[in-house]
Amino acid sequence: MKRGDVVLVVLQGEPGKPRPGVIVQADELDALSSTIVCPMSSHIDAANLMRPVVAPTAHNGLLVRTQIMTDKLNTLRHDRVKRIIGTLDPDSCERLDSALLLVLGLAR
Repeated sequence: MKRGDVVLVVLQGEPGKPRPGVIVQADELDALSSTIVCPMSSHIDAANLMRPVVAPTAHNGLLVRTQIMTDKLNTLRHDRVKRIIGTLDPDSCERLDSALLLVLGLAR
């Protein structure tokens, strides 16, 4: 798994079927027993600028328009990440990075 990969995850405290998420942890930290993921949702909140919208493509593996929930970062054990379904394109990664800067208070 690497940063920008779209994966299926089982979030803690949310039993049920896996949902898509995107890996946001630095690739250099792959030896850790956990990984940081932003969950994704098909419920689009157009007013929330901190949640970039991603259109489905064969490359990212998404089936519907999806919003990256940067305000709901999760740190998950590797066994809660079920499989990689795709990878975000460079434009989506850039919008994700900008949103994370806002969420984490690093945009100056």
